[in-house]
Amino acid sequence: MQMEFDIDLSEIKKSVDSSMEKMNDLIKEIEHERNTIKDEIDKKIETLQFGKYDKEELSKFFEEPYVIIPKRENEYYVISPRWIDFSLGWLERRTKSYNIFVVNRYMQWIAAIPEILKQKLKFPDPLPFKIVNGHLLTGKEHQDKAWDKYKRFVRARYGKDRLVIKRGSEFRLLAQLIEDGILPFIPRPVKKGDLREWEGIALRFYQKRAWKEFLDKGAVGIFWAFGSGKSIFGLYALGRIEGNKLVVVPTLTLKEQWEERIESHLKDFKDEIEIVTYHGYKTLKNKEFSLVVFDECHRLPANTYIRLSTLNTQYRIGLSGSPFREDKRENYIFALTGFPIGMNWDELLKLNIVAKPSFKLYLLGDNRGKIRKLKELLKLPLKTLIFCDSIEFGEKIAKEFNLPFVYGATKGRMDIIRQSDVTVISRVGDEGISIPDLERVIEVSFLFGSRMQESQRFGRLMHSKKEEPEHIILMTEEEFEKYQKRLYAITERGFKLEIIR
Repeated sequence: MQMEFDIDLSEIKKSVDSSMEKMNDLIKEIEHERNTIKDEIDKKIETLQFGKYDKEELSKFFEEPYVIIPKRENEYYVISPRWIDFSLGWLERRTKSYNIFVVNRYMQWIAAIPEILKQKLKFPDPLPFKIVNGHLLTGKEHQDKAWDKYKRFVRARYGKDRLVIKRGSEFRLLAQLIEDGILPFIPRPVKKGDLREWEGIALRFYQKRAWKEFLDKGAVGIFWAFGSGKSIFGLYALGRIEGNKLVVVPTLTLKEQWEERIESHLKDFKDEIEIVTYHGYKTLKNKEFSLVVFDECHRLPANTYIRLSTLNTQYRIGLSGSPFREDKRENYIFALTGFPIGMNWDELLKLNIVAKPSFKLYLLGDNRGKIRKLKELLKLPLKTLIFCDSIEFGEKIAKEFNLPFVYGATKGRMDIIRQSDVTVISRVGDEGISIPDLERVIEVSFLFGSRMQESQRFGRLMHSKKEEPEHIILMTEEEFEKYQKRLYAITERGFKLEIIR
């Protein structure tokens, strides 16, 4: 027995020694690359005749090739050279030489932030505040601090460990706490009596982790990449939870798709499930549900939809691949759904769980140039969606190439899309639709500089089961000048965009 143990240790030592040799080789290789880059920069600076520069300071640059500038409380600009493969938070804008990211505290809930940057950003540790039954639970140690910081939302102290929230201010306080990096939710675990045994859907490993979180918390926001199975997770929850349930979607197109999914996966339970669009609050306000699933929950903070968050439900799930808003109300997305669950896009791409599109941008003179380029592109027979916000231009394209055009007035949208090799579609197809055999998306008309729309549109390709799906954007030079910030939705995720003039 002792001999066998010694042999095991010997083998382990060999393995460790081998690993250390490999690590030393890697360190040497990195050092060589660093010196090579420095030499190249030396030559470039001499060529450009910039004059003298401090090589010691250049070495410091390689140790920390970014700058952090405060933007507002708990929010920072992180600026890095464009030639460094670095992506963090929200890419706000880019110059010819630099990427300018915005990072705030709640971004760390859905994507990894390097530890060294966390230390430099100096986000304070979140305070252990919770909201329950009209009170802000502070604990004895923090009651005074909470009273000073949130006094516009509270009206009195209650005992030594809580504050009484002003009537009508609970949600505004909740949103402010989220903005401050605090998750003030009280977990409400799913009761065993509310669960049924059902194995109609097999979950992936990360979906199983999320399911355990949901069972522990009772309210979660799922913020995975497009095509990673958020809807499947929602279907699984609808199958496991007993009682009357609700799915809220942004468009009739998505309503059609959810109806199909439920018919396919949850046929025995379909009478328990109601599906409405975000406009349906009046028909729901007096109903009770065991579970509400908010699909594309980044829509929920809009003034016209926020009332849906007050529906009487035992449990809730929010689903979104893009938890961002142009109006900067991202904190409301988290406040209205629950404990956030995210996963690094890079990890999903490396595991081949989602498709990785290629991206090309063609800059053209005018809409006639777009028509000519479309004619050239459509010679290659691929399953294609042509996105066109303009109804007039969409109808022109459909007529020119004898294609179906799916827009607000179209019935049977999903059937048309599936049955056609090429479909022209308005913004009704932006969100949520999943076409497994989709090979190409072409954008010819869009909602100005909306990066939200851009991310949703290329997100359709991440659902694809095809190899190397392609995303093509047709812009005029004028559109590129005005609306290029929408393209940051591509580059901030680390994707490369080829620009062709």
